[in-house]
Amino acid sequence: MSGLFRRSKPKPPPEPEPASVDEFGEPSQTTYITGDYEVDTGRVRMLIDSLREVSTEQDPNTLLVTMVDRAIQTVGAERGLLLTLDAEGKPVLSIGRTASGQDLPAGARWTTQVVQDVLARDEAICQQEGDDQDFDPSQSMINLDIRSVMCVPLQLSDELRGALYVDARASERPFAKTDLRFFQAFADMLKIIWANRTAMEQRIHAERMERDLALVRDIQSYLLPDGAMEDDGYTLVGKVIPADEAGGDYFDYFRTGQGRIAVAVGDVSGHGAGPALIVSGARAYLRSYCQREGSPAEIFEQLNNHLSDDMDDDKFMSMFLGVLCPETHTFQWCNAGHPAPLLVRANGSVEECCTSGMALGVDAACTFDSHEGVGLAPGDTVVLYTDGVIELRQGGEEQYSVARLTESIRQRAAGSARELLDGILADAMSWSGSEHPGQDDVTVAVLRRDR
Repeated sequence: MSGLFRRSKPKPPPEPEPASVDEFGEPSQTTYITGDYEVDTGRVRMLIDSLREVSTEQDPNTLLVTMVDRAIQTVGAERGLLLTLDAEGKPVLSIGRTASGQDLPAGARWTTQVVQDVLARDEAICQQEGDDQDFDPSQSMINLDIRSVMCVPLQLSDELRGALYVDARASERPFAKTDLRFFQAFADMLKIIWANRTAMEQRIHAERMERDLALVRDIQSYLLPDGAMEDDGYTLVGKVIPADEAGGDYFDYFRTGQGRIAVAVGDVSGHGAGPALIVSGARAYLRSYCQREGSPAEIFEQLNNHLSDDMDDDKFMSMFLGVLCPETHTFQWCNAGHPAPLLVRANGSVEECCTSGMALGVDAACTFDSHEGVGLAPGDTVVLYTDGVIELRQGGEEQYSVARLTESIRQRAAGSARELLDGILADAMSWSGSEHPGQDDVTVAVLRRDR
């Protein structure tokens, strides 16, 4: 700012010759200097005070009103307007204020010709009544009893573009060329303030997103089983690899009230804290219902009834629930819109655990069917997964697919449940060329009969 204060001479220098119209395009922000020390110092102080007040506003609507109020004050105008472009590119009044700090009354009018010329030429205009220029709003100004008007183009963002306009009816001090340059400097600095405010909002939003994602991670970590389950000759183990954007994958295994072993894998549509909270509720409901007598289908009908009340219309949850009876080695299940798990026999054959119904949370009155069950022999394995596995991509549109997952399981079926789980995930990630899944969580759970 030191260049704005010409302190080297003890007396104010003589006022320079007025700048020509061609000079208005010069980028210098000091062209509003008059050469009068007191006038220039007062203007700079007013500019700084105005920008300080504007920059402290937090609410965007209040900020725009303050911008217009201070624009009026900085140039001694009687009215100030912020006009923005609508969807068709036409200027419409967004904010209109008076010098007394009041909103313009309904029906207030202004010289639309000046605004149109400013937007068409993308240059500032200072016009007094009777000026003879190639753009001549004089008749409009006479009709509206306006003696002097200034208008500058204003683009605060890609979405917020228009013009800042001030006018006055008093004839004692019409706006001068230096007033226009001062007004232009004020508008340019408003752009900087708005850009800084937008950048700060984006940073705050990013920090909030980080906190939300951390919350999601904590919720998901809490929901996962604490280590593998090894009981009654069976091993259950699973793993979630989180995506860049937190998702709503879920898996769980636990004992039911009848001494059976339940294993579930699910996926809530969408990303973020919302789906994670839905998973938390679904897990609590499911564990509660599994302590009572009932088939997997009956359990799903109860769970679906609750989730339909809890979830928004655009949300749903796919889930597979399997219930194992260790005494009879019978594995029964119900599927609610989830990818069918793969049953790998000890002899290497692979079959899908078919039978599927509607996803949970879509229709409270939906009914489900339980599969009658299959017997598991020693060495048989059930691999459950979410669609994040089979939808992994290798750069283009090609997906990992059920076929590749099946082949990966066949190649590793002889290993332990843990070795099979780790091998499946390593193969899928290697195929996609990344150690991270990308757009969706990747979840795999393995149920193995060891003896």
